[in-house]
Amino acid sequence: MGVAVKEMTLEERKAFIQAVADEVAQGKLTLGGAVKRLRENVLGLNQEKFAMACKISKRALSQLEVDGGNPTLSTLEAVFKKFGLKISLTHLSPIDLNASIAQKSKSGFGTPTVAPARPPFNAPSKPFF
Repeated sequence: MGVAVKEMTLEERKAFIQAVADEVAQGKLTLGGAVKRLRENVLGLNQEKFAMACKISKRALSQLEVDGGNPTLSTLEAVFKKFGLKISLTHLSPIDLNASIAQKSKSGFGTPTVAPARPPFNAPSKPFF
């Protein structure tokens, strides 16, 4: 049984998905809330069908939607990929690397150094997906 969903044009769907992503980025919406909103409003699927489509358990999806449990990165990627989204890192605010280094030095951690842990990785000439 699916959730009743208003028919949206492709442009409306894209705008809705972007609005949800923006709310998450601004801290106004949790990842779980975003998943539930997208699942219900964009796809109109119940948890069982959407979980099957993402190849995750219904329990994992249910926990994710209520911000419970500890979802793996692969679970998050599987869910958000259905909406053309991916998990990424972003700065909470602009950073000043010089201030960050000075703060670490004053806190007793010493001067941070950066050195390669192993020889540089040579990227494959062809994508592997």
